[in-house]
Amino acid sequence: MILLMNIIIALAGFVGIVAARKLSKHDEELELKNHFVILGIKVVFISAIVSIFYLSTEKNTHALLILTGLLNLIVFHFIEAFVTQKKLIKNRNLNV
Repeated sequence: MILLMNIIIALAGFVGIVAARKLSKHDEELELKNHFVILGIKVVFISAIVSIFYLSTEKNTHALLILTGLLNLIVFHFIEAFVTQKKLIKNRNLNV
């Protein structure tokens, strides 16, 4: 049950990565507003998935469901940041 939930959340994370990459390619810059919209949609979707699985499992696995769902969200959010950071730095013309 936990594995199935995490696979569904991973698919949502992958869709977020694809959406951020597509926005960063088409726009002159990936605005902070777009980033927050993608993050908000992912958080709401992942919360709904965790809630559905939370209601349908035993009490002793609730904490594990929440923690693995949160960890999955964090991992895919960092992957999304690494995918889009090159485009963000290039648009700002930072000399490091």
